[in-house]
Amino acid sequence: MATQVAVITGAAGGIGAVLARRLAADGWLLHLVDIDAGRLESLQQALPEGATIAESRLEDPAACAMALQGAPGRIDALVHLAGIFVPHDLGPDSREIYDQTMQHNASNAFDLAGVVLPNMTDGGRIVFASSLGFNRGVPDHAAYSMAKGAIVGLTRALARRIGDRGICVNAVAPGIIETRMADDLVERRGRDALLSAIPLGRLGQPEDVAGVIAFLLSDDASYITGQVINVDGGIINA
Repeated sequence: MATQVAVITGAAGGIGAVLARRLAADGWLLHLVDIDAGRLESLQQALPEGATIAESRLEDPAACAMALQGAPGRIDALVHLAGIFVPHDLGPDSREIYDQTMQHNASNAFDLAGVVLPNMTDGGRIVFASSLGFNRGVPDHAAYSMAKGAIVGLTRALARRIGDRGICVNAVAPGIIETRMADDLVERRGRDALLSAIPLGRLGQPEDVAGVIAFLLSDDASYITGQVINVDGGIINA
């Protein structure tokens, strides 16, 4: 069987880097995309030979197409983790943050899907990153909550549109995961207050999310599509 190729965006982030190591250990050939060139290169050096990288902000369809040009062969899986998490108020002064948040958390997913699908093998996999915020809402991250809800709609629409090709499309919705992206939230809300709302009594780790994604890419998940998998420790209120 030929080596399978997976594209990971946001690959240099906390979840992305752990997932890259997990998939590489499982024998996947990886194409890694991120805006942080330094961390991306360090990750590439830590992986088995053959992983390719592309620095990109995925700001439009042309940028998405260019970022994927270096992928080694046809794509068997896309894991789209790239995103931003910026607090904001409501009102005209927040419009710039809103536009950036929608672009970096939702529009790029739409653009990537359009670029990837013609080059994806039948029976492939797509996994998008949604968030706890999509159905609970994050009070000081309204735009982020909106964008992650849009990811759910895209996931379900694509699952129906391309199911006849055997491509499974799912999303993961992480809760509060200990990564750089969540540091500000944990500091503002307070670790103890957050932990009190999580039945498992701990914040999530990148490995928790990476494990679910790895499952969704496996043959064991071949009859799962159009789903959103919460990875949140059973959080009650946040």
